[in-house]
Amino acid sequence: RYPHVSIDLEDLLSEEGVRAVQKGSVELAVIGDNVPSEGLETLLCNVDELVLLVPQQHALAAYRAVPLTQALAYDLIALPRSASLTRKVIAAAEAVGQSARIRMQVRSFDSMCRMIAHGLGVAIIPQAAAQLYADALGLVVLNLLDAPMERRLLLAMRRRNELSSAGAALVQMI
Repeated sequence: RYPHVSIDLEDLLSEEGVRAVQKGSVELAVIGDNVPSEGLETLLCNVDELVLLVPQQHALAAYRAVPLTQALAYDLIALPRSASLTRKVIAAAEAVGQSARIRMQVRSFDSMCRMIAHGLGVAIIPQAAAQLYADALGLVVLNLLDAPMERRLLLAMRRRNELSSAGAALVQMI
């Protein structure tokens, strides 16, 4: 729709995205809803259910859904502890009186899923990403029971009425 508009995209942790918007070095950032965003305007842009991803040979692979407490009994592969998704998993574990056994921290869903495929652990990730990797790597996606497990992403900006025309069009499209 906008062939003359170019978007520079960088994968950052939510806190880094907030700082970049606050400083004015970027117009927009996609952040987790559990990240402080003082002074910024935010809009909900995505909600995705979190699921458990396991290798085909895993003890839980025969089930369609498992309680969060059962999933937390296994070693987890996660994004860095500072990532909003990892903090959400840790908070969910604490809410059910457990701790998340994070054994490996990596920088991408791709790395997480390749480690799962090699039997090095399990992961709690968004359904949309899980399904892509499950199909590609032969992994099993399980729903989580007994806990609200969703990831809410926000589009953060300084002030919507001060965005460039391209930025405003992107916000409108999203």
